[in-house]
Amino acid sequence: MSRAAAIMTALLLGSLALLGLQAAFVGHSSAGPAALRQSIARSAGQTELPASVSGSEEFTPSASGALPFLAGLCLGVLLFVTSPGVARADVEDTVIKADDKGKTMTMTKEQLVRGKRLFNAACANCHVGGGTRTNQNVGLALEELKGASPSRDNVESIVNFLNSPMTYDGLYDISEVHCSIKSADLFPKMRSMKQQDLTDMSAYILYQNATIPEKWGGGKQYY
Repeated sequence: MSRAAAIMTALLLGSLALLGLQAAFVGHSSAGPAALRQSIARSAGQTELPASVSGSEEFTPSASGALPFLAGLCLGVLLFVTSPGVARADVEDTVIKADDKGKTMTMTKEQLVRGKRLFNAACANCHVGGGTRTNQNVGLALEELKGASPSRDNVESIVNFLNSPMTYDGLYDISEVHCSIKSADLFPKMRSMKQQDLTDMSAYILYQNATIPEKWGGGKQYY
């Protein structure tokens, strides 16, 4: 279910609940004042109430207006929050391109957490939010990753780049200016990186592209 559909469903069901509860309370409260006046008259031994009582304003429980509204609101919020389409799709359901041969993969929640932590520690200084601080024309959005030579739109190709980075056209080595395993002596944060760490970081980049493509790549505009 999409986010818009989830919101509409929540609002519709909340409104229906509100109308149903309001009808029930109105029906109940409309009979309440008459019965109350009759009870008072019988207990006083009178056939009619004094003018000061019978002419008073109709008694209406204050809860009859508040409770249905609150009930409908709570139901709508509950459905909105718990709807599976409102939050991001489950991590395990997000398919990521593993290589350029058509193989795909999914991440576990643990891998996603690790990939995000490693990316923030080693890459976010220049690539916050999927942008590129040193060259805003080439970010980590999927379209820009696809445009590289070779394409970097899969986990394997990004891992290869992090091992030995090349220019966007694939012609020149840039390991001396871009953090990588090859230049770990120049970039201390890469010295302890294992291949699985590179895989988790690469998968995290593609996961962001799959789940928030409208934001990822926008850099500090969104982050």
